[in-house]
Amino acid sequence: MKINKTFPIMLLISFALGFILGWYFMPNGENEEWTPDKINLYYTEKQSQITKLEQPQAFDLIQSLIVFEKGNMMSGGNQPLSAEDVKEMKKSGAVEYVYDKPISMQIVVGDEKIEKIKFKSILFPIEQEWEGAAYIQTTDSTYLYFVTRPSLDFMLRHM
Repeated sequence: MKINKTFPIMLLISFALGFILGWYFMPNGENEEWTPDKINLYYTEKQSQITKLEQPQAFDLIQSLIVFEKGNMMSGGNQPLSAEDVKEMKKSGAVEYVYDKPISMQIVVGDEKIEKIKFKSILFPIEQEWEGAAYIQTTDSTYLYFVTRPSLDFMLRHM
C-alpha cells in the first residue's frame, strides 16, 4: 500500500521539477524576436515573398546568408534615406525582413540623448554600391541606417 501513496507524490515532484528546469533553461526569446515573419526579395523591379510556412528551406537559407549583429541599441546621426534611394535599392536588388509586430530599440542621438524607436522591417541592399549597409524601416516608414555587414552581391551572381 505504501508504494501506491508515494507514486503520485513522486510524479508531482517530477512534474514540478521539470517545469522549473524548463522555465530556467528556456531561451530569452531574442532569436524569435529577430526572426522575420516574411522575407521580401526585390530584383529587377520584381518582388517575391517567402514565408517560413510556405518555403522553409529557402527561408532558412536566406536567414543563414544574412549576418548582422542584433542588439537593443544603435547609434544615430545618419540622415534617413530618401524615397528615391529606397526605390533604387529595391530596383537593383534587396532582401527585406518584415515583422508583423514592431521591434523596439533604443537609438543614441546627439549629446548622448537616448530615444526609443520601433521598426517593422530591415532592408538589406544587395548591390556593392551600398557597401553592405542595412536600414530599418520605422513604424512611420522612415528608413534609418542600422548596421554595416558583409555584402550580399554574390547572391546576384548565383541567381
